[in-house]
Amino acid sequence: ATLSRLRERFWIPKGRQSVKSVLKSCLVCRKYSAKPARQQTGQLPQDRVVACPPFTTVGTDFTGAITVKTTGGALQKVYIVLFTCAVTRAVHLEVVSNMSVKSFIMSLRRFLARRGCVKVFYSDNAKTFRSSCEILKGFKSIIRQPELKSFITSDGISWKFIPERSPWWGGFWERLMRSIKEPLTKTLGRALLTLEELSTILTEIESVINNRPITYDSDELDEPRILTPSHFLLPGHLNTGFVPEYFLNLFLSASDRVTLSRRKLFQMKLLKQLWVKWKEQYLLMLKSAHNLAKPSSYNNLKIGDIVLVEGTSKSKLLWEMGVIHEVIMGRDGFVRACVVKTSKGKLRRAVQLLYPLEI
Repeated sequence: ATLSRLRERFWIPKGRQSVKSVLKSCLVCRKYSAKPARQQTGQLPQDRVVACPPFTTVGTDFTGAITVKTTGGALQKVYIVLFTCAVTRAVHLEVVSNMSVKSFIMSLRRFLARRGCVKVFYSDNAKTFRSSCEILKGFKSIIRQPELKSFITSDGISWKFIPERSPWWGGFWERLMRSIKEPLTKTLGRALLTLEELSTILTEIESVINNRPITYDSDELDEPRILTPSHFLLPGHLNTGFVPEYFLNLFLSASDRVTLSRRKLFQMKLLKQLWVKWKEQYLLMLKSAHNLAKPSSYNNLKIGDIVLVEGTSKSKLLWEMGVIHEVIMGRDGFVRACVVKTSKGKLRRAVQLLYPLEI
């Protein structure tokens, strides 16, 4: 279009090359034509593919505010804290009265007392399009409080943050947030519940989600039985269907040394079979879901590259420009995120939010 307008009044020798050269050196044009950096699908994190006890690696997040009735009839906002296991996909829900540091620590203590010791926590680091700005700002301020830092350090818990504005990095807990919100919305509707009624419904939703199949449920009778998170949380429970009836009768009939030894060996064998089934069915299903037939390779961003950082505004002219200060590599050797130095400081962003500029 630029060349056509020029030729209405002037004829420039080698005009096409001249126009391309001018447009290439124009910063405004470069910003408008910039495209986000691309990268092939990465491998699953190691924390998700290594067999470990339930809730050793946990992702956590807050839901939106839910209005409940108090004893006096007044209205009060409460929040739900989600804890989900990255390996077994089990969930644990806690209700907190507010998003203060004290309330979150109390919910964390209840979770640790019921589910055991956690080694790694994953959480959001900034606002995302799935959650409102106020909720994630409150969550970010909670994590930075010195009280929570001292509590985490004393229990030997490491806390890992995903890059800002990259909700797909926390997909294994964001998907379960949807699984909780949908049945909760269908169950409540416009009803106002008390705190006890809400806690009861959340416990029932937690039980339903933990009994959902994480492997393929075949229509054939001779196919293996489905695997659920409850099999890891309650091994040997009647609802799991993994305990023979004769062995249950043996447990109830005697409690001598021989019986207890057999019981211990059976429990160990049962857990081993569960993890073998988890590896052969669940992990293979994840591999086929994340495997690309023809993966595309893209150029990795390098230190010193000038990029445009995607912001909240729709206009690219209002986005920040910066220089890549540090690159964060994945297990496969590809760049997954970068630390960008801008006029407002250093930002950590995923490569999908960075627009390389050839200046």
